[in-house]
Amino acid sequence: MANAAVAVEVAYEDPHYLVLNKAGGRVVQPGRGHQDDALLNGLMASPFGPELRKLGARRDFGVIHRLDRDTSGALLVARTVPGYDGLRSAFTERRVEKDYLVLVDPAPSSPSGRVDLPLREVERAGVRLAVPDPAGQPAHTAWRQVAAGPKHAMLACRISTGRLHQIRVHLTEGVGVQIMGDRIYRVDEPPDTSSKAMRLAGPMHLHAWRLGFPHPVTDRPEQHRIEPPPSFLSAMGECGLQPVGAQ
Repeated sequence: MANAAVAVEVAYEDPHYLVLNKAGGRVVQPGRGHQDDALLNGLMASPFGPELRKLGARRDFGVIHRLDRDTSGALLVARTVPGYDGLRSAFTERRVEKDYLVLVDPAPSSPSGRVDLPLREVERAGVRLAVPDPAGQPAHTAWRQVAAGPKHAMLACRISTGRLHQIRVHLTEGVGVQIMGDRIYRVDEPPDTSSKAMRLAGPMHLHAWRLGFPHPVTDRPEQHRIEPPPSFLSAMGECGLQPVGAQ
């Protein structure tokens, strides 16, 4: 399970948890097609591996939440039993603030908004997708525009739920904009899982920018921020957007 070839970037280290800077294009946990190249494989080969093995499968080897493969940014991993149980409770009780930055095309017609659109998971051509469904799981995304160019915009999104592909679906279906670099979800078109779409190169510009949560042991407020990767910043420049910090 351990794979030292998988790079692990630790952005912050607490006795009870880690904040990782996950690279876009990397899956978090081993699964179909990614048995030995997931981020967890790299963690198991790192100095934190023994701690995570002690947590075991019952506590997901410390993995608290997940990011889509193509999403970059802040990811929480527990190091201890109190750390895992406390952070899991915070997520279950929705006491975690999850903020994302995203580049979209075109710019939205409004400066801000909220999407409340239930989602259901389906599988097409071997790919797990999320689709709107009134009978699906509740999903909520608040968004606001923080930078704009001639044809594109940067949005800050806060989600109070964590459904599969939530921001991607909510922006296309609820706002009418498409995330730059998204190979699957299209504006006014069904999800595209064709081999051609899946082969398209280039990163998806969706970044988990900030996490706020109570410390799992002391309950003190914690906040961690990871700036977008160079590819995201370069795309901002190419779209005529000046790098600005979301407020």
